[in-house]
Amino acid sequence: MISNEKNNKTVAGLVLVLRRYLGFSVHAFSITFSRFPVTLLLFFGLAAIIIYRIETPHEQLKNINVILDRLSGVMAMGIPFSLSIALLIEKFGQEKNFILRMSSYLAELVFLSLYYLFLFTDTNMVAVTRLLMVTLAMLLCFFFIPYLPQRNNFEIYVTSIITRAATTAFYTVVLALGLVATLFAIKSLLYNEMNSKIYGETWVLAWLVFVPVHFLYNLPCRNDNFTIEHFNKIIKIMLLYIVLPIISIYTIVLYIYFTKIIVTHVWPKGIVSYLVVSYTAAGIAAIFLVSPFREQNKWVKVFTAAFTKLIFPLLLMMFISIGIRISEFGFTENRYFILIIGLWSTFVMVFLNITKGKNNTMLPISLAVIALLTVFGPWNAFEVSKLSQSNRFYQIVSKYDLIQNGKVVANSRPVETRDQREISGILRYFERYHKLHDLKYLPAGFTMAQMKDTFGFSEVYGDVRTDKYFNYYRDRFLPLSISGYDLLFRLESFRYHADIKEINTAKGTIRLLLENGNYLTLFSNDRKVYEYDLLKYVQTLYDKYGTNIGERPKPVGIPNDRPEDMVLTDETATVKIMIVFQSIDGTVNPDNNELSINRIEGDIFVTIK
Repeated sequence: MISNEKNNKTVAGLVLVLRRYLGFSVHAFSITFSRFPVTLLLFFGLAAIIIYRIETPHEQLKNINVILDRLSGVMAMGIPFSLSIALLIEKFGQEKNFILRMSSYLAELVFLSLYYLFLFTDTNMVAVTRLLMVTLAMLLCFFFIPYLPQRNNFEIYVTSIITRAATTAFYTVVLALGLVATLFAIKSLLYNEMNSKIYGETWVLAWLVFVPVHFLYNLPCRNDNFTIEHFNKIIKIMLLYIVLPIISIYTIVLYIYFTKIIVTHVWPKGIVSYLVVSYTAAGIAAIFLVSPFREQNKWVKVFTAAFTKLIFPLLLMMFISIGIRISEFGFTENRYFILIIGLWSTFVMVFLNITKGKNNTMLPISLAVIALLTVFGPWNAFEVSKLSQSNRFYQIVSKYDLIQNGKVVANSRPVETRDQREISGILRYFERYHKLHDLKYLPAGFTMAQMKDTFGFSEVYGDVRTDKYFNYYRDRFLPLSISGYDLLFRLESFRYHADIKEINTAKGTIRLLLENGNYLTLFSNDRKVYEYDLLKYVQTLYDKYGTNIGERPKPVGIPNDRPEDMVLTDETATVKIMIVFQSIDGTVNPDNNELSINRIEGDIFVTIK
């Protein structure tokens, strides 16, 4: 009797917990939906599209994949857009104005429909990049709209949003893993016929149904105020004792490299631009987030003051680097965005030096404006890049009088290999990222298959110095008579790599050095006793067996009746040496037929006299 009463109380307790949880969930959903209805509908629409794609066979999706991609992209952009509109209405205290809210919902749906019909007609690079920039701008609006025109502790508000997003992500992973584990147990123990696609769909529902409800529920309202006590302690520790020291060390590394450039007079290449831009972005984000502690923490004050001044020489180095690339190869979208980010970063650094961390809402506002300006208007990244590449194309083909009456026409004048490659690269750029007819100098209906007839040469790929290759090898199982040698060194060398091998013998220490993949030097007790440039021998192989042009060749097997072609023997007054090559490969400069060895494998037999 007592046992039954305990069981009844347990069941009642579980029912009460479940009822309260369901009641809370319904309440949370109700509150969130009443505040952000369009946002939730967009999330649910995305979930429906993804689940539909999971459930539908691939063959049936071929004709509608692009449509679904376009719908998904516009709906994803619509999420921060709808949030921004809702927060803007709340900002002015009009959230209870039914007519205004209904009008805003209608305007949002009209805007997204127009964007889908006229601005996201395809999923090419231009359309996707524009969509991403608009999404970024809308996301930034979501952050700064509640703090317009100016309110205190904007940075703490941002950290509260970040904290809530991280918490939601953690709960989502735990929830999804628990559901997947439960489903796996059901499939394994109770119902083997359960469709395995349900695992993926569970993750979709977790991220696109649970996440928005959990994240947006209790999202700060316009009357919520934040103080420094609300700053998340974990984020504070991470910023002060991990992020800021790492950025400081990175600054030292970049300055060492900057000093090296000044000493060697070798200007930086393109990768430096990406390193400096990413470093600057991390520094701006860190300074923005720690600015509430600027007057309280000496370390933050010193870091902010130092970073906002030390960054200028590095930005100058970045501008020189990207300037070199642009002057050589013209604008592309990547170089355009790097340059714009560099200019914005310079503006931010000047702004921070003047304002001393006040009115930081200007940072996301200015970035949102920049994001929109880079993809709209005649100055946008795509138009600037097309114009730059068109001008570069015109300058190259004009050298060879290939343009007649405004169109390219082949003639008998030979085009240098380097320029063939440049022309081919520009045409591929237009073909991949824009349209060939955007290059006005091309004949109507031009395709890459017509390169030979139109330009007088076929499409050329690869780097300027690597369109010819050689690759020779010897059968490893072919026997070879060896006698009269005391030492054996394994030969395995790469270009730009010094291979050093050393052995102690009765005659002392014998050291073999192979530099740059071709220059062989032999030392006996630190005394040079032999040197040889292996390129001389490789040249004889190249003259005899040649190479393939235009693509990497299949290795040329040396005939078994000519094993001596892969064996080098030499003898001096101090050394007797034999090198048995197993494989040799490298490149040929097409302009002067100069050989470069990339890799050599074989064995070196040596006798020191």
